[in-house]
Amino acid sequence: MPRASLAPWRERGGAVCDGLARPLVGLGLWVGRVTSWLVLLVMLAVLITVTLNALGINQIAAWQNDVLLFGQALTINSVTELQWHLFGILTLFGGTYALHHDSHVRVDLIYQKLSPRGRAIVDILGHVVFLIPFCLLVAWLSRHFVMMSYVSGEQSNYGGLTDRYLIKAMLPIGLVFLALGALGQVLHNLAGLFDPARLAPAADAKEALHG
Repeated sequence: MPRASLAPWRERGGAVCDGLARPLVGLGLWVGRVTSWLVLLVMLAVLITVTLNALGINQIAAWQNDVLLFGQALTINSVTELQWHLFGILTLFGGTYALHHDSHVRVDLIYQKLSPRGRAIVDILGHVVFLIPFCLLVAWLSRHFVMMSYVSGEQSNYGGLTDRYLIKAMLPIGLVFLALGALGQVLHNLAGLFDPARLAPAADAKEALHG
């Protein structure tokens, strides 16, 4: 069936929104794929922790000068805390990837019954009214939390990792990144409202976002 002609302003609006959405969505997908490899490091850290516990070894290595995160020694506590740090980064940055693939949890009995246009409107409103403001607000409020950790030189009390501000900084960074991903979704859905042909079925939409 031939596509109905659109008003020029709608075509241009759809093209502009789509052009702005692609780099934001593409960045979120790329970072999601990269951070997914942290799963292997988490598994390795768990394996090392279990092995060292079984062997009764606490200190793995020591050196004279401070090394970022590890201080002057690598201990079993360092490796134990490292796995939680890596898991936190994986979760924070993987959220944007899940958002773009629509694999996040939805507590909505109506959404699946809506038309593609209706879903686009719900997503736009949800992102603009709830998700983006929440991410930016929490990111802003957590600045003090990160700065206090940096100024005080906060580190583990159990001989684990030092420079704890680095992992705490992942919270505002990850939330700003999620807000940018949500903005990309908003622009993508706006492009679909301008040009209904861009509101493809879910599988096609995912493929279009990848491209």
